[in-house]
Parts: sequence; structure tokens; C-alpha cells
Amino acid sequence: SRVIRLANEVLLEKVDTDGIGVGENIVLMRWGVVKITSIENGLEGVYVPDGDIKAAKRKLTWMANVENNVQVTLTEFDNLISKGKIEEGESFKDFLNPNTLATSTVTADPSLMTLQQHEIIQLERRGYYRVDQPYMNSDKPLVLYMIPDGKAKAMSGLTGKLAHR
Repeated sequence: SRVIRLANEVLLEKVDTDGIGVGENIVLMRWGVVKITSIENGLEGVYVPDGDIKAAKRKLTWMANVENNVQVTLTEFDNLISKGKIEEGESFKDFLNPNTLATSTVTADPSLMTLQQHEIIQLERRGYYRVDQPYMNSDKPLVLYMIPDGKAKAMSGLTGKLAHR
């Protein structure tokens, strides 16, 4: 279980908001329906308490934009060799993958500051991660290592920086 923080302003993934128009109803998961009133300087909307969740086309995950959100470093690793099977007479050196490490900095819920080294956590729509370095302070942020799931394609519209999925 987790605490769900509510705020007047929320953060959404850009890939989820592309194409949203004024007048469209969206669902903020675990909250409810919001009618979009402006798209000029980011999305603005009003909460619709009796809105029809089933009628809304987009159901979006979100995070409250609060002062104590933390920056987290996500680390992805890819396969060292770019070919599935090295044939006889071929050298593995010809198939070394030059891009095996990628990092991203993301904004996360303050509750992640309590994670301890080696704990495993699922980040919604991103996958599973192991804590490499717990949060110490803003100069020593939380560092998470992605645990590969073996799937060829990400389940959501969110993708990492490497092609390992």
C-alpha cells in the first residue's frame, strides 16, 4: 500500500498527454475524471466529481507536484553482445554492443526516500528496479537499477533509452 498525495497540480508523462484537446475528459487513475479547459501553457482542467470513467478515452497515471518530490537516477543495462548466437568462425568482438548503459533522471514520490539498499520496487508502467544507492540527500540521490523482464517490447508507451526490452 502507499499514500496517495493530492495536489492542485499534477505531473504527467509527456507521451501520455500528446494530442489531448480542450473539452476532452481524461481519467487520473485512483482519483477521477478531469475535463481539460486549456492546453496553452501545459494542461489545465477541472475535476468532474460525477464524471463517467468508462467514457473517457485516456486513463493516465500521475503524481502530485509537491515540494518534496525527489530526483531519482534510473539505470538501465543492455546486452553486451548484439547477436543472439555467435556462429562458428565468428568473433564475439565483432558483435560487442557499444551502448550497454544508460541513465535517466526522473521525478519521484517522496516515499521513495525510505527505500534501503538492495530493496526491489516496481515503478508503475516502467518495471522493476533494485535499489543500488539509497537516498542520502539531493547531492546523493536514490539510484535504481532496472531488472530486465525479458520482454521484447515495453507494456506501456514509456520506453527506456536502450533497446533491451
